[in-house]
Amino acid sequence: MSIAIDSLEEMSLKIKNARKSLGLSQKALAKASGMSQSTIARTESDVKSLNPSYRTIYEMVEALNNHDTEERRKGNQLDFKKAYELMHKNIVYIYPEDTAEKALDLMKGGDFSQLAVFNKKKNVVGTIRQKRLLEVATQLPDRLGQIKVRELLDAALPQVDKNTPLSKIKPMLENWDAVLVVEESKIIGIITVYDVFKIL
Repeated sequence: MSIAIDSLEEMSLKIKNARKSLGLSQKALAKASGMSQSTIARTESDVKSLNPSYRTIYEMVEALNNHDTEERRKGNQLDFKKAYELMHKNIVYIYPEDTAEKALDLMKGGDFSQLAVFNKKKNVVGTIRQKRLLEVATQLPDRLGQIKVRELLDAALPQVDKNTPLSKIKPMLENWDAVLVVEESKIIGIITVYDVFKIL
């Protein structure tokens, strides 16, 4: 009976591939495993001359396994959490007829990076973003009180059903600062990037 044992080169390649697939830098793996960054680098590129001990390899593999377990736990947490559990019911919005000055004041007062724009029937018609307002504030400061929000509209924030799992909302927040939560075509809340950060 023969038992296959990975060579040092095979172990080195597996550690390198696992680290990359988990999105860990050599510095991060070094910190997690209690090794120096140079030890991680040499394990991946010149393992034969390093000739690491079993304990060294074990600590690296254990750190990778622990990180993977933690990432899976976070992923499961996002799957179980629903949009309605994290949303804010108090949506700060503005009308198309309001001025850029009012929008800027609301953003500064609430530390928002964007505001939903609703019409009088409470239907979403777009979004006004901090970046757009700052351009106007620096280029046309004297006209902030005259320029209307409708002149600065960007596309509306994405909308999700209240039962949408957060695992599906998270990718949306990589491109948008917030998503609106809907129940039976009615906007009932909003989720921002910071709300998701709180549970990670």
